[in-house]
Amino acid sequence: MRSSDLVVRLIEGIKWLSFPPLEAYPFILHGFIIKNQIFPPDVKTKEAEKLLQKAFSQKRRLVSLSQIHQDGCVIITSKDKLKRRYKGDALLTDRDDIFISVWVADCLSIFLVEERRRVVGLVHAGWRGTLLGILRRTIEAAKGQFGCEGGDFTVLFGPCIGSCCYQISDDVAILFDEECMNRAQNGKPGLDLICANLKQLMSCGVKRDRIFVTGKCTFCDEKLFHSYRREKENAGRMIGFMGLR
Repeated sequence: MRSSDLVVRLIEGIKWLSFPPLEAYPFILHGFIIKNQIFPPDVKTKEAEKLLQKAFSQKRRLVSLSQIHQDGCVIITSKDKLKRRYKGDALLTDRDDIFISVWVADCLSIFLVEERRRVVGLVHAGWRGTLLGILRRTIEAAKGQFGCEGGDFTVLFGPCIGSCCYQISDDVAILFDEECMNRAQNGKPGLDLICANLKQLMSCGVKRDRIFVTGKCTFCDEKLFHSYRREKENAGRMIGFMGLR
């Protein structure tokens, strides 16, 4: 697993992050919209869509999820009638006329690129989805639908709450491998979401040198990120998005 730099970009007044390992693929568009003063915390899909269309000068739909912390993966192909919103926690597509997105405020956003079949995916993973194997199920779905191979994936773990701040109850902690726990905070278990999801990638044949991590904690960095644990019910959302050119 390798570290990824963060590149802060500003387009049409909107601040978002770009990741150099994904910039290496000219056939994709991607980004992670962070805290923005002009971007309302309760922004809706249509509003976000208009901003992305303006930013990239492209008239394409933004597809989002009703995220339910389960293991459902939605696959969108050119044969499917497009909806603005689907129910699930992961999206896969080979279409070049849409943006797919996940909306997060501590949970882990996972960016997937399979270059041989030109497939992109996004995964939303909190502790429940991680425990259910949402990332593994998404990659297996890509193999079944598009003929993808695990070794052809590039995966980037976006900013999320770190084990330094993600304290969970003991009855949840025992469900995860101990090596994915940080007990430095008064002995209370802190879950490392990236560690737990990395194990799923290994089981799918993804190569370690094609896995990248930003290493940013959404709870710690109040300047860049929203955090549900920090802001409670008033927390805004960050938007991870991807699209094929």
